[in-house]
Amino acid sequence: MKILMPDAQFPGPPDVEQEALGAGAELELYRGVQADEISDASWAACDAILVWQDIAVDPALAAKLDKCRIIVRCGIGYDRMNLQATGARGIPVCNVPTYDFTDVMSSTLAMSLALMRGLFTYDRFLRPDLAAGWKWGIAPEMRRVREQNFAVIGCGRIGTGVLLRAQGFGMTPGYYDPYLPTGHNNSLGVERFDSLEEVLAWADVVSIHTPLNDETRNMINRETIALMKPGTIFVNCARGGLVDMDGLEWGLRDGPIVAAALDVFPEEPPASHPLMTAWLNEDEWLRGRLCITPHCSFYSEATFQEIRHGAAATAAAYLRDGSLINCVNEDYLDMAKKR
Repeated sequence: MKILMPDAQFPGPPDVEQEALGAGAELELYRGVQADEISDASWAACDAILVWQDIAVDPALAAKLDKCRIIVRCGIGYDRMNLQATGARGIPVCNVPTYDFTDVMSSTLAMSLALMRGLFTYDRFLRPDLAAGWKWGIAPEMRRVREQNFAVIGCGRIGTGVLLRAQGFGMTPGYYDPYLPTGHNNSLGVERFDSLEEVLAWADVVSIHTPLNDETRNMINRETIALMKPGTIFVNCARGGLVDMDGLEWGLRDGPIVAAALDVFPEEPPASHPLMTAWLNEDEWLRGRLCITPHCSFYSEATFQEIRHGAAATAAAYLRDGSLINCVNEDYLDMAKKR
């Protein structure tokens, strides 16, 4: 069986994948190329695709997949997979939601705490002149953590873990998620809000953890940001497309957001934008108020190995014995075309 890896994100050989796939698996691997740089023959001949985040499986690409029996997204998010087009071709799309999410949770809390305690500002001010920068009152925010209302938008696996960790720091946790069953909050012992407007008006810190789809795209925009409490800290370690960058810039410059942390962006690396320009230039109005990381909140060596092994094992289970797990396009899947 032939396995295509069109956008591998790791150095070296695909030894983890080879082990999980077992004997008889032939892997064709690419790095740093566009989909159209891979030959149509390669797309047509593959039995499975293990895809990271650089290649989008759109209808045009799906039409090239003559033999493909399964596509596995190496990670959780599948917003770059056209579920309808792949389903119509009889190709299941699966993700890997089973790896250890604690790295994302830890990054979310670390960013929140660093902004609440002014750590980025103090580090920056001390570097050029240790003596002159030795001042404790210069950070834009320096607040008591245990008195904060910490809100999560989207209380799935990651959102739940973030809430419970925030509670461990003495913060008051709450969430908004209209898709969870009635009474779900009772099992967590946290407050649940019935609307986005209510949770944004209540929260001192807002962290978003929803998938990216037509309903959630640009969910955080100028209108929703205007509903936030003055002095809100906002964190996004989920998907860049959840946040409208123009709205976020307004929120930081003239609106209620005192500080923000972003690990993800609508385009990565981030496209030119006034907010990014102000951050790069260390403009005074933004200094110490915006933390940016390169879509790394999910990463640790151990987690990376889990994702790689999990994706390959998911493909192997289906190719070898028809066991389908973590399928995300089941509603569109035309099993009559299953090969």
